[in-house]
Amino acid sequence: MFLFALQILINQFERGKTMRIRVQHFVVYLACIMAILCCFWGCSAQQTDNAATTSSARPTISDTERALAMLEVQNTYSKHAYYHSVGQHLEELADIWVKEDGPFAATATWTSMAGIWEGIPLIKEYYGTANQKNRQKALEEASKKYPEIKNVPENLGVGTGYVMHTQTTPIIEIAGDGKTAKGMWYSPGISINGVEVKGKVEQSGGWFMEKYAVDFVKEDGKWKIWHIGMYYDPTPPGWGARQQMPAPVQTGEKPETLEQVKPTRANPDPYTGWTPTWIPRIQPKFPVPYYTFSETFSY
Repeated sequence: MFLFALQILINQFERGKTMRIRVQHFVVYLACIMAILCCFWGCSAQQTDNAATTSSARPTISDTERALAMLEVQNTYSKHAYYHSVGQHLEELADIWVKEDGPFAATATWTSMAGIWEGIPLIKEYYGTANQKNRQKALEEASKKYPEIKNVPENLGVGTGYVMHTQTTPIIEIAGDGKTAKGMWYSPGISINGVEVKGKVEQSGGWFMEKYAVDFVKEDGKWKIWHIGMYYDPTPPGWGARQQMPAPVQTGEKPETLEQVKPTRANPDPYTGWTPTWIPRIQPKFPVPYYTFSETFSY
């Protein structure tokens, strides 16, 4: 704008026919230039003030970044339901959990009604390795009963029960600094198992109402599971109906043969079933808006 005004001034000098006109034009355009410079300096001062205000406040992610992060967090945790339904726990840990050798590995936790497991190595042993051993045992047993079932890695899962946890009604909060997130989901689930009754295997099943509360952290640009807490509503009796299966093969291992990994410590708030005196409450706490993880609670 300054250059534009200066060019006009030069043009007027060239076009001026008398000294008086030149002087008049010079004064007018000099005033214009001064006004433009004053506006420029004023805007610059205002921008400096704004920059100072911004620098003194904590930088916060935009609404667009927050919306994208919420979708990415939802996608990350939805994968848990799919991995769990087919028993691919080791694959899940490698894909959507914090890295085993990363900065968040030691503080990762898994909380269930059976206890609390701390650190990715122990979580991996409990949720991944032990499950893999149990799947292998079930496949070995099934391959002995069914000749068409080969004991090969592609058939892992044969002979085990089926468990499915859906993820519904999400509540997700992204930290103001964009580095962590919290989420809570209702998780209605079903299970199908084989039980031996008088030497015959029958199919049985049940259902349960769980809630998952999860802390996420952004690691290498991706949202990863950091802490998981499982909370149970009172569970109704199982389906009750049983259906005899066509062949005498035990689906799944007997409880005493399952691989067990002890938790780091007991769950201070274990599951209690429904009674006439049961008091309904929202558990766990809802995720709440927060700026950085040190300013909020941990699941």
